[in-house]
Amino acid sequence: MAVSDIVEGVKREGYAVVESVLDGEACARYKAMLERDYRRYSPHYAGSQHTDHSLNDKSQEKVVYNMHNKDIDYFDLFDHPRVLPAVAALLQEGSYNDAEAFNLLNISARCPRRGSGGQQLHLDSNLPGRDSYPLIVVALFMLDDFSRDSGATRIVPGSHRAAGYAENGRHYAAEVIVEAPQGSVLIFNGALWHGGSAKRNDADRWAVILGYGRWFIKPSFDFSANMPAAIYDQLSDARKALLGFDCCPPKDEFTRITRRSSACERPQAYRLPL
Repeated sequence: MAVSDIVEGVKREGYAVVESVLDGEACARYKAMLERDYRRYSPHYAGSQHTDHSLNDKSQEKVVYNMHNKDIDYFDLFDHPRVLPAVAALLQEGSYNDAEAFNLLNISARCPRRGSGGQQLHLDSNLPGRDSYPLIVVALFMLDDFSRDSGATRIVPGSHRAAGYAENGRHYAAEVIVEAPQGSVLIFNGALWHGGSAKRNDADRWAVILGYGRWFIKPSFDFSANMPAAIYDQLSDARKALLGFDCCPPKDEFTRITRRSSACERPQAYRLPL
């Protein structure tokens, strides 16, 4: 699928599905990495401080956060050549000269367990779309087949133009279950109403979920404070910028008076829990 087709689909319906982005070998490798990182780090996860909706209940799923600080091989997903150009086209449109930067804001992966009741329909942009330029674009890499039984993502096409939010617990007549083969990528406007559906089988359903946003939006985690130097030092300038290391806020007016810096700044010292 051409970049122009992806962009047109996301603008019109709120989403596009690109098949055959990853082959079976790559999917198996990433799944093994995620299983490793889930076993290694999930015992150290902090609990949610906000339990007002089901999205914060992770008891029925395996989740890996902050993949950028676990293994440099994940970066091949972050700037995948079949995905990143479409993300750039969507997030740079409307910015100054249609060329301002965008960053990764959320880097995670999830695998719901059998019996998981599915997620509340929600949006990732924190504001309804209302026909505005997208603030956030999500690329969801399907490392397993997505089907009705495996808890595939459900969406409401066109809802990225809605003026409000989906009602809690409601199913809409226009909902679509996104079924696609392993290796596909679902690219959607962060204002699209979406959520995982109920999981009815025991098959794996790993998905890598990458949220990209305009550079001035705060990320889910402080990447400048959770990046090990051993990984940072292996990154190209483009990959450092993708994580926002060229737009860390200045400490004060004596350090810098612009929100953007001319070069990527080194992160704070950080070590993963072991």
